[in-house]
Amino acid sequence: MGLNFLYATLRGSTAHSLAIPDDNIFRLCPDDTLEAQAIVKLMQHDGIQAIVPLWRNDAGNNGLHDSVMAQFPGTVAAGFQYEPTTTDFSLATSTVASQIQGLINNSGFAPSAVAVYLAAFDEVVGIFNAGHSLGAPLSTTTWYGSDGVALSAALTGDATAAAFAASVDYPNPIFGLPDSLQSEWQPIAEEIEARTGIKPDAFALSTYDGLFVIERALEDVGDLKNFEAFKAAFVSEADAYSGITGSLALNSAGDRANGDFDFWAVRLENGSYAWVRTGTYSSGVLTVFP
Repeated sequence: MGLNFLYATLRGSTAHSLAIPDDNIFRLCPDDTLEAQAIVKLMQHDGIQAIVPLWRNDAGNNGLHDSVMAQFPGTVAAGFQYEPTTTDFSLATSTVASQIQGLINNSGFAPSAVAVYLAAFDEVVGIFNAGHSLGAPLSTTTWYGSDGVALSAALTGDATAAAFAASVDYPNPIFGLPDSLQSEWQPIAEEIEARTGIKPDAFALSTYDGLFVIERALEDVGDLKNFEAFKAAFVSEADAYSGITGSLALNSAGDRANGDFDFWAVRLENGSYAWVRTGTYSSGVLTVFP
């Protein structure tokens, strides 16, 4: 099976560029189009009418940018794309600030209706330090993020960047576990943590579910001599299987068709900055916690 079949559930495998029908890549995590759906729903809930994108130039973050821009129903500014090697974010932040001001002054949007969408990784620390130095309008505009930063220890570990994140709200969606299935996934998660010392997330537990799908597909075909038969059995079993992470039904590209998302934001709690779960998006339903 090795070179012919790739079963991917890695955190970095959400890029829509990998969503190719009839290939041999299967992902039991949702791709970036579903993450975009979740963050756009939250933006609409918050009354956002115009966004300025700021994003890292790589496959995953380009995919998120493209998916959010395609789904957002309001006005989208040109934004700013930065290279992965960037360490000085003064040009990026000043450009975004100028575009925010243009939307307010020239296009007539209320400041509360304009937001920044950031698709990044741990370089968010440098971005937010630059944003802090620049001040308004970056510090007075709501920011929205992505799974690449959600739960980042680098962000909460930098006092200036964390304070900026908390001040601009900055919710980040990430593939999550269904609250309705907690009684099923929690015992498994606790057992994995007890044995490994690592607390498994939805990506890891979808791998657990996937092993059952592979086992059932192997039972269906008996062996791996006919790869196409095995692949068809895998798809059939995934479509029918509901595990501890929910339904594993696949879309036409062989990726998980649905998925729950959690929103995480940095908040000051008991004198230190920490990630706090602020909402969920499940089966098209947005829930924002008070």
